[in-house]
Amino acid sequence: MSGVSVLTYRHLVEGIPAVLYVDAHEDRSSNLYASPQIEALLGFTVEQWRLDPALWVDRIHEDDRERVLEEQRESLRTGEPFRTEYRLLAADGREVWIRDEAVLVRGDEQHPPFWRGVMTDITGTKRVEDRLRRSMDVLRRTMEDRRQLLLRLDDARAEERRRIASDIHDDPIQVMSAADIRAQTLAHRIEDPELRQEAEELGDVIRSSVERLRHLLFDLRPPALDREGLVPALRAYLGDEDPALEIEDSLSFEPPSELRAILFRIAQEAIANARKHASATRIQVSIAATDGCVRLVIADDGVGFDVGVIESPEPGHIGLPTMIERAHLAGGGCEVRSEPGRGTSVSAWLPLAERSSAKAG
Repeated sequence: MSGVSVLTYRHLVEGIPAVLYVDAHEDRSSNLYASPQIEALLGFTVEQWRLDPALWVDRIHEDDRERVLEEQRESLRTGEPFRTEYRLLAADGREVWIRDEAVLVRGDEQHPPFWRGVMTDITGTKRVEDRLRRSMDVLRRTMEDRRQLLLRLDDARAEERRRIASDIHDDPIQVMSAADIRAQTLAHRIEDPELRQEAEELGDVIRSSVERLRHLLFDLRPPALDREGLVPALRAYLGDEDPALEIEDSLSFEPPSELRAILFRIAQEAIANARKHASATRIQVSIAATDGCVRLVIADDGVGFDVGVIESPEPGHIGLPTMIERAHLAGGGCEVRSEPGRGTSVSAWLPLAERSSAKAG
């Protein structure tokens, strides 16, 4: 190699923003050559790095040392490239993240094999990754705190619904039912036809009010949900007299109270949508326990819709997003599948922490 070529090669090696090195093919991997960048990177001179065979091992961070040495031994054993990332302690104690890559150059009888490698400083990249990781940890904690808060709010709403439903059942409905009986008795005693008609109309108004209160009571918290369980509450909501509605019950136990309420609300929203907007002639509800979850599926043969509207619902039409959010807050999921003219399927699944109670046979 001519003097010019040697000079050009030297400028090339020393101009690369990395340390180029050559190590012996032996257990200690003694350094045979290191480019001058080693001093700028770690604060050791080329001579120090080459003359102290133990220096590289000693400067590997103690948390990385065993892993890196094991990877080195494996490369020595197999001849496969050595590629890893680890921390080195500089002469002044700084931690420097290194990406170290080396390949085995096989020689001949006159030239033994050696390792040719490059060490690159990736400290800046690692710092960015660490900041990003910490930011992601904060974001995950924030999202979990939000989820827990929303769960508590949902539980508080459910408890308030339960209390209001109990108050309506124990007082207004009982009082108005008694008033209806007295109105009917009074109507039978009145001889004047006009007054009797007015009394009967008053009884009709009272009965209509009681019926509306019963519907309100069901919407707030179906009594069957706590008394009999999820499927009986769904049957009461669907109405057994409607031949277009089917329930397939594969549950052998009753889910916990909180899950029952969430599943009922999801089913209620999906069924209401099928009845009001889908022009469905058939609605199928199936519920089963599988893979540690309770899975609820509501399928209809209605007109269907573009599911893209779920992402940007029209004002006042937030039922589907709310349904999905409910499932996610409970640690589960909810998927809506639909196409115009192809019907709609709502599939929700909630994790079962434990089986609450066996179902009555």
